[in-house]
Amino acid sequence: MFSHSQKSELVTAIKGRGEIPLKFVYISKAGKNRWDKIAKTRSSKNVRGINTVEGNLLNAKVSDFLNSFKNLDKLNIIDIGPGNGYPVMPLLQPLNKLGVKFRYVPIDISDEMLNLAVENIRVAFPGIEIKPIRLDFELGNFAEETYKLREGRFQNLMLFLGSTLGNQSDRSRVLTNFRDSMTSDDFLIIGVELVNLHKIDKLLKHYDNKYVADLVFGVAEELGIKLEDGKYEVLFNNETHQVEMYFYFGKIVRINFEGDAISFEKDDKLLLAHSHKFTEWIFAKALSEVGFRLELMTTSSEKGYSLVMCQPQRFNY
Repeated sequence: MFSHSQKSELVTAIKGRGEIPLKFVYISKAGKNRWDKIAKTRSSKNVRGINTVEGNLLNAKVSDFLNSFKNLDKLNIIDIGPGNGYPVMPLLQPLNKLGVKFRYVPIDISDEMLNLAVENIRVAFPGIEIKPIRLDFELGNFAEETYKLREGRFQNLMLFLGSTLGNQSDRSRVLTNFRDSMTSDDFLIIGVELVNLHKIDKLLKHYDNKYVADLVFGVAEELGIKLEDGKYEVLFNNETHQVEMYFYFGKIVRINFEGDAISFEKDDKLLLAHSHKFTEWIFAKALSEVGFRLELMTTSSEKGYSLVMCQPQRFNY
């Protein structure tokens, strides 16, 4: 299931810092299906999850986002970590009505996730050009791809939706990779979930359930770890402002992963996933520190979610 480089990164993360990087969860068909189920629930009007809130923000501000372009003629919609493709649809619908020629470009580490997004977008927008790109955006910039996409006088609009930034182990590195893949004519829209310390219990309920547990435990399961080997626990880290999902070992567990011996002692813990929650100020500061200029920021009425449109700053020395 994993390439040699992915296996190396995975084993090193487990042995080095006791973590399974969340991105590996999405590579398998099971991971894709589990995420699709969660994403659809979060998009439900009854649940009013972050996908619904984010979609409402996109709908409300789509004209402002698009008006940031001086000339809107040909546009690449570069959907980084696209999930099932639904989060970007509020932006594609107005483009379709305006008659803008746009190309949908999902980027992901997982062929399974790319295929899911392509299938859903193709059903919703038959006939549009779709160019999926498989790469790991955590490992470095992808300027070669964004450069090629500009051919034919296309402009690039990159999107990083679904509060995916909060899942990254090194958020600054990921943002730097995005910045280094952009020119000063390109734009990036990022959505993040905001922290409310008075609603932590409500927040944790979104993660402490069977669907999320099945998703984040998927790679551990592939490695040969069983749920009965310990217990899954979700907590909120007040110092780092993030939800953390751990597996605590209740006994000694020895596994062999493609020739690599990995040992866990009783009471060891394995970080399966984390989701950082921002304040508006910290979000803006994180973007500024890696060299982005904020063009537009909008926040939901309940102050639980924020979208920012930004561009690389020139000569930021």
